[in-house]
Amino acid sequence: MDKDTNTVFTAKKPRLSCNVLKLIACIFMFTDHFGYGVLHNYMLTHGMDLMPEEYKLLNTVYEVCHGIGRLAFPIFCFFIVEGFLRTRSILKYMARMAVFAVISEIPFDLGLYGVPFRWEHQNIMVTFLIALIMLSVIRYIGNIRGLSNFMICFTSICAVIAFSDIAVMLNADYSWKCMLLTAVLYFTRNTGTFRLLAGAAATSWEKYAPLSFLLLYFYDPQTRPVHKYAFYLFYPLHLLVIYMIAWLLI
Repeated sequence: MDKDTNTVFTAKKPRLSCNVLKLIACIFMFTDHFGYGVLHNYMLTHGMDLMPEEYKLLNTVYEVCHGIGRLAFPIFCFFIVEGFLRTRSILKYMARMAVFAVISEIPFDLGLYGVPFRWEHQNIMVTFLIALIMLSVIRYIGNIRGLSNFMICFTSICAVIAFSDIAVMLNADYSWKCMLLTAVLYFTRNTGTFRLLAGAAATSWEKYAPLSFLLLYFYDPQTRPVHKYAFYLFYPLHLLVIYMIAWLLI
């Protein structure tokens, strides 16, 4: 008998690099922000001038854009934690996030609200900076010698609650939801597939968001980010593009 007949062929799971996943997340994010910054604001401004059928169509498209956008946030959160675990210098990582948080604030307010300053809502880079500081505190707590496992868990949970309150007080985008998800993804970092299930559970408050972890299932952890500044720059630049589109239409 041909020994090849005893060979079992198994399909290899397709793998997605971190760059591909981030690019997909950027597309989701652009779709979401386009829906809010252009379609939603257009309906607010011209709603009384639209026929009921036109308004219904625009609202449907907006809802679709919003639903697609829900898949972006968990992917970005996942890579914030991955970056925290892999970075050679957490201080440089936080400094980079802080710089782009400042750079992105005016484009964020323009793109979503059409004004250069709006203190009621801060951009996601601010939230991610808070999350990085929180993860640094949690890691520091875990490295304290002589601290019992119970005290490590208790103090870490207190840190998550405290930084969630800070994010809420600063009106940071996604606020406590980001703190919860990044903490869950950090605590479950060595649990394989369970980490994805835990992340999906931690995003169950948002319709469609858990579906992001189906994409993250195909993540190849052996890949390294290239052109990482391109993704940082994309955030303020795409918001400026949305603002210009809205300015032309509205």
